[in-house]
Amino acid sequence: MPKNENIDAFWDIEDLIPQPQKKAILNRECSETTATEITLDTPHMHEGAKVPPRVTEERKKEMSRILREYQREGLISSVKILSWPTTFEFYTKFCKDAVRYFSLAHEPCEYVYFFSYMPQYEQMTVSQMAYYLYWRDEVRKGNYLKTDINYLFLYVYEIINLTDQIPPKAGAVALSRLWRAYRDEFRYLDKYLGEWLCDYCLIHNVSPDWAALGAFAGEIASKVSLPEFYLKDGRILWNVIETLSSYDYRKSKYYEAHEKEYDFHIPRAMERAVNRVIMNNLHDFGISSAVTCRDSYAGAIVSHKSKFKMEITRYALRKTNGVGDGLKHIFANLIKLAENQLRGAFGIKSRFSPVIEDVRLKQEILDYFREYLPTKAEKTKKQALCEEAYMALYEPKQTGTADISRALNIEKEAWATADLLSVEDDTEEILPAVPMCAVMATGNADVPALTDFFETAPMKPEMAVSTFSSEDEFGFIREMLNDLQKNALKAALDGAFASYCSGIGVMAEHLRGEINEISMEYIGDMILDGDFSVLEDYEAEISAALHSL
Repeated sequence: MPKNENIDAFWDIEDLIPQPQKKAILNRECSETTATEITLDTPHMHEGAKVPPRVTEERKKEMSRILREYQREGLISSVKILSWPTTFEFYTKFCKDAVRYFSLAHEPCEYVYFFSYMPQYEQMTVSQMAYYLYWRDEVRKGNYLKTDINYLFLYVYEIINLTDQIPPKAGAVALSRLWRAYRDEFRYLDKYLGEWLCDYCLIHNVSPDWAALGAFAGEIASKVSLPEFYLKDGRILWNVIETLSSYDYRKSKYYEAHEKEYDFHIPRAMERAVNRVIMNNLHDFGISSAVTCRDSYAGAIVSHKSKFKMEITRYALRKTNGVGDGLKHIFANLIKLAENQLRGAFGIKSRFSPVIEDVRLKQEILDYFREYLPTKAEKTKKQALCEEAYMALYEPKQTGTADISRALNIEKEAWATADLLSVEDDTEEILPAVPMCAVMATGNADVPALTDFFETAPMKPEMAVSTFSSEDEFGFIREMLNDLQKNALKAALDGAFASYCSGIGVMAEHLRGEINEISMEYIGDMILDGDFSVLEDYEAEISAALHSL
C-alpha cells in the first residue's frame, strides 16, 4: 500500500516498488601503512615454472642477422634478407604434413567443397583430401580445374614453405600462373598473392612469370604496399597514376557525354608525360631513395624457417621529399591540362586553370593531343604545310637567265601542234598557253614581263591570288575581307556583331555567312559561331590579324 495515507496517492508507483537495500560502505582507510615482506618457505619450490626473459627490441635486432644481400635494377635498387628474430612452432606440423603429402596424387574424383579460415591438411575429410591431391596434380600439369579459395591457399602455403622440394624459380612461375588462372573467379587473391608473390621473389631473388602477370600487373601495382616491384620496366602505369592523383576526371560534368574519348586519351597522355619526364628525372620531382623494413608473408601459414625480415632500398613513388607540390598535385594538374585539350576539341568553352611548373610535362601533354587529337586550325595548318612540301617537288629548276628566243620557238611549235589537233566546228574558246619564258624567269631586270608576250583577261575577284604566306594563315582577314566585313569581325570580338549589323542595315546572318564562306576557303573552318561570337579556338589569331591593320 502507498506510504502516504492520502488515498489519492495510489498512482505513486515508486512507493509500491521494493527499495534495494543500501550497501554498507567499507572504510578503505588502513590504519597500518608499513610494508610487509613475504618470503618463500622453500627456495626451489617454483623451479618447474620458469618465466622466459622478455626479448627487447634491441635484442631482436641483434638476433636478426643478414642472410644475403643483392642489388637489383629498376625502382627497387637493393634487398637485404634477415633471419626472423624469434623461433616458433605453430606451423611445424603443417610443414611435416606438406612434405609427407608432396609426392602423393589421386585418381580423378568429384569436386568436394572445403572451407577453413586457415586451411591445413588435418582439417580435411578423406573425400576433400582425395580431391585436393587430384586437383593439385592437374594444376602441376597446367590443367586448372574447378576449385575453391581454400584449396588454392593450401597449395600456395606448400610452395612458400617447401623450398627444398620446389625450387624458387619454379615456385615463382607456379604462383604467377595459379594467380592468373583463378583471378577472375577469386578476386580475393589480389589482396594476398599481390604481397606474398612479391615477398617470395625478393627473398629468393627470382622473377615471376611476367607474361602471366602482364595483363594485370599495373592494376596490382595500385593495390599493394610495394608497387615498385610490379613496375618491372621502371614505367609507371595509369592505374598507379590514378591512385596518386587528387583529381578524378570521371567526376567531370562533361565526362558522361564524352566517356569514350576521356577514357582513351587521358590515360595515354598521362603515361606518355610521366614516363618520359618524371621517371627519367626522379630527383627533380622529389622521388629519392628510401629504405623500407618489411615482414614477409603477412597472414600466411609459414614456419619460422621460411619467414624473414627484409630491408628494401627503393624509389618510393608514394613518398616525396617535399620538392614542389608532390606527385599528388602534379598528376592532378596534368590530368586537368589533358581534359582542357579534350574540351577544346569538343568546342566546350569552360576550361581549367592548371598550374604546371615543369615546362617539359606541359609540352608532352600538348604534343600528344596535337598528334592524336588536333584542332581544326592545326589540321588546316598541317594540311597547308603538306601541300607546300608536295608542290615544292614540282617547282621548275632555275639554272640561269631565261632563253627568250628558245621559249618563243617552243610556243610556236605548240600552237602548230594545237592547230593540227583542233576540230573546225569547235567553238570552245582556247586560252593562250603560258609562255615558257615566264616560267623560266628568274627575276632578272633584262627578262621581259609576262604582259610583253600576250594580253591576258583581267582576273576575277574570286580568283585573286593571296600574297600572305602559309605560316600566316589568318592573313586572309587583311587581304580578302572588305572594310564592312572587317569592322563586323571587330564588333564580334566585342560581342556586338548583331547590333553593328542592325546599325548599318545589314542582315546579321547574311554577313556572318559571307565571312564564314571566305574563312572556309582559307583555313577550312568557320570563325563565327551561330550566336555571332568568334570561335574561342581562333580568337587570339583573329584579334592579332585585325590589330595589325
